[in-house]
Amino acid sequence: MKLYLNLCFICLLLIVIGHICYPLQVFSEEPPDENIVTKGPDYPITSTYKLQVGDSIVVTVEGYAEYTKDRVPVPVQPDGFISYPLIGLIKATDLTVPELQDAMQKVFSEKLPSARVYVTLMQPRRNILVFGAVDQRPRGNLHVFETGQVYLIQALAAAGINNEIADLTKVVVWRDGKVHTTVNFEEQMESGNIDIPLKDYDVVIVPSIFAQRRIRVIGAVMVPGNYPITGQEIAATQALKLAGGSRADFADLKKAEIITEDGNTTVDLTAVDVVMTMGPGDTLYVPLAEAKISVVGAVDKPGQYVVTEPTLLRDAVAMAGGLNEEKANPKKCILTRANGTQEELNYNLVQSEVLLYPNDQLRILERTRIDWRVLTFAASLTNLVVSVWLRYR
Repeated sequence: MKLYLNLCFICLLLIVIGHICYPLQVFSEEPPDENIVTKGPDYPITSTYKLQVGDSIVVTVEGYAEYTKDRVPVPVQPDGFISYPLIGLIKATDLTVPELQDAMQKVFSEKLPSARVYVTLMQPRRNILVFGAVDQRPRGNLHVFETGQVYLIQALAAAGINNEIADLTKVVVWRDGKVHTTVNFEEQMESGNIDIPLKDYDVVIVPSIFAQRRIRVIGAVMVPGNYPITGQEIAATQALKLAGGSRADFADLKKAEIITEDGNTTVDLTAVDVVMTMGPGDTLYVPLAEAKISVVGAVDKPGQYVVTEPTLLRDAVAMAGGLNEEKANPKKCILTRANGTQEELNYNLVQSEVLLYPNDQLRILERTRIDWRVLTFAASLTNLVVSVWLRYR
């Protein structure tokens, strides 16, 4: 029994030593949120700091517990007012804490002469979103500042500018869903002008230099559109590749054009040594070639027809006026490709599946018809021949 008590005492002693050497708070400590700047500039002096939307205050009404909210923060609402019992709405923005306290005291005094009002500013938190050519964070682009006033330089510093691609000459600040101001941040820093103050939930957008370096490719290409370029110029053939290349037989690559502010320049993109280049804002236009298909045979308007894209069998026949109902045999069609190969098709089965390409030919065969007049004449002639033969046999 004595040995057992000694062991218990030793275990208890080890536990106490462990708590002294390794406090529990070490194990319970959580990593800080990377989006929160815990130490901003000096805490705002309440005597001069003007309240803003997003701030919160604590109100104490001495002698009237029912109107005291010591532990309940009262926010400054988006319209700039606060709402408080007995007072209702009262304007708070652009007032210092003492000024707001005096305004609330005046209203309370009219209804409760003995009331004494005390207003305390809670530490404000500013939420600024920064997008564009900045470091992308796994928890998003919302940056929280524990400071009364946030300036543009603070927001950009916290976001981490990507100096390789950032265009700091056109930094845009959005406020209340619209553009508030556009800032040439480089000139701002060089001139030493007063920094731009931000408000809660302002959105700062840092554009990329590539947004200013775009070319356009249109016409008979696979994916027309605007494309960013990394340099000051790009070869016309490379611009064509950015758009996925030309649309095979539908593009006239020999008559392509580069369109600039100074005019249009024709370029042959099929040449071996194309030297033409494009710069930001230029457009490459690839015109359509005159591509034709032929539809002949038992249709109402046989002939050649211009197409601008691969055409379904049914659409090709529609161009030719449709099938000739008296003559056409839709079960037997001959499709001759541009390379000379042929295939026999049943129009009724594949009209919505098979495509015609430039220089293809579709022939609708005629159905076999019995001419009863010819058969009647042949039967009569045969009967006559047999009769003569029998008579003179």
